[in-house]
Amino acid sequence: MGEEYGLDPGEYDDGNAEDWPEGAEGEQLSDEDARELFKDMLNDFHINPFSPWEKLIEEGRVFDDPRYAVMPTTKARREVWDEWSREKIQLLKAQREQEEQKDPRIPYLAFLQDKATPKLYWPEFKRKYKREEAMRTSAMSDKDREKLYRDHIARLKLPADTLRRDLTALLRSVPAKDLNNKTLLENLPAQVVTDVRYISLPPPTRDPLIEAYLQTLSGPPDAAEAEEDEATRKKREDRRKREKALEERERVVAEEKRRAARKLEHGRAMLREEERELEQAMHVGKD
Repeated sequence: MGEEYGLDPGEYDDGNAEDWPEGAEGEQLSDEDARELFKDMLNDFHINPFSPWEKLIEEGRVFDDPRYAVMPTTKARREVWDEWSREKIQLLKAQREQEEQKDPRIPYLAFLQDKATPKLYWPEFKRKYKREEAMRTSAMSDKDREKLYRDHIARLKLPADTLRRDLTALLRSVPAKDLNNKTLLENLPAQVVTDVRYISLPPPTRDPLIEAYLQTLSGPPDAAEAEEDEATRKKREDRRKREKALEERERVVAEEKRRAARKLEHGRAMLREEERELEQAMHVGKD
């Protein structure tokens, strides 16, 4: 009956969503744009790609972001999440390998954190692990290896509070372009991971401290855009286009909802008026 008053399917109680005409909810995003928007959201929320999908759902931080809904089902979101996390982890590993090739202190300090102990003097440590790659590479001299070992062992004897303060001082010394709230724990700048203060605390103590500090920081400075290469600029521009398309889609949907609400109210008013007239006519007939 509502159709007699210009109400479309879905604008009155007996409408079925599958009967709505194509485009009634605004212009649809392409599947590729929708997937990339969902990945942009994961990046913007500083999501850890090493954490499980269930943690993302339990935290619920992304639920209110409009980009969360561009993927139509939980299954589709999970698939994009899996794809994003694989890509992100691969990228982080590649970046770390590149950094390690540039600076041999990175793998060496990681090795010290795992193997060094105050129970071994340097000659004993060197003899015990002489076959390890970190001890054999020519990219680093024995003199430098020994110095870092002795510095690390000396620091292990300091109070934990001192080690925490020293690590915080190290983090504060790093410029915002290298350390900000977009930085991942798995991809800290070389300025941090090549400093012996970074390995002085065990990871279960150190990592939460660093994560808490990162959350207090602001985003990377805008000036960094000027240093972007062509590929990065194109990637950023593609993202802006996707976000603009999403904004336009939301605007169209919002306007369509407002139009539908006005149309619905008008149709209901007409129905009420017709019912009132029928009721009056029935009373007149009885009289």
